[in-house]
Amino acid sequence: MNWLIEAQGVSIDYRANGEWISAVREVDMTIAPGEIHGLVGESGSGKSTLALALMRYLASNARISSGRILFDGDDLVPKRAEDMRRLWGKQIALVPQDSLAALNPSHRIGDQIAEVVRTHDGLSRAAAYNEAVEMLRRVRFNDPENAARRYPHQLSGGMQQRAMIAMALIARPRLLILDEPTTSLDVTTEAAIIDLIRDLIHETQAAALFVTHNLGLVAQLCDRVTVLYAGEVMASGEVGAVFTRPLHPYTISLLASLPRPTRGTETRLPTIEGVAPAPTQRPAGCVFASRCPAA
Repeated sequence: MNWLIEAQGVSIDYRANGEWISAVREVDMTIAPGEIHGLVGESGSGKSTLALALMRYLASNARISSGRILFDGDDLVPKRAEDMRRLWGKQIALVPQDSLAALNPSHRIGDQIAEVVRTHDGLSRAAAYNEAVEMLRRVRFNDPENAARRYPHQLSGGMQQRAMIAMALIARPRLLILDEPTTSLDVTTEAAIIDLIRDLIHETQAAALFVTHNLGLVAQLCDRVTVLYAGEVMASGEVGAVFTRPLHPYTISLLASLPRPTRGTETRLPTIEGVAPAPTQRPAGCVFASRCPAA
């Protein structure tokens, strides 16, 4: 298999109170062109940290302490920020969780999208704007010319998210990272965004990492999945195999906690007892041991 992005033994630390604290430990993960790879786990499991590390976009107080991140065979870890700026947007793009916060409130949507291709492809203002309108049509705006003239606050949440997807895809990146892109959307709009992502990835044959805590979305959208807990990989493989034949106790417990239709009297939703260990209190053995029903 020719992987587009490959994480090999990646560990990530954050600096706090004068010391480095481990947040993600020795993660291996691969994504092929045309594949949608789900990354799931509880809040604080390291999902967003790992996703941002794959594109070398970590905060200033974070570091990749070990491992390699190969993008089309080229290791990104030792690259300088100026080298990565040539990849960001053109080769690797991000759709963040909060689209309204990511969009510039003082610029029209069409101008913001056009700026991406003006920067990376050197197009004229008029040509870039035309491409922006066409991209808005591809992400299913009924009236893309009108949408391009609007400011972010004049769009609904679903429209804002589609505008962000348009901005991420207009330069035809090879890797798309989607960090919980449907969290703030209602169920109907969420379904439309999921259908759009699936169709665009299959059309462009880009590789995609879909970060979420929603296992149902992963089952609908993703080809393979990696399950994170306290910064460590608990399971990884094809979605059907991981979800129907889970092996690790955490994955089994996570799937068992999904809400299911009940008959008669309401029953208490199953949960995983306890909480994940803090990064500063990581146990020596299995990180899930304190909550494991088999321990």
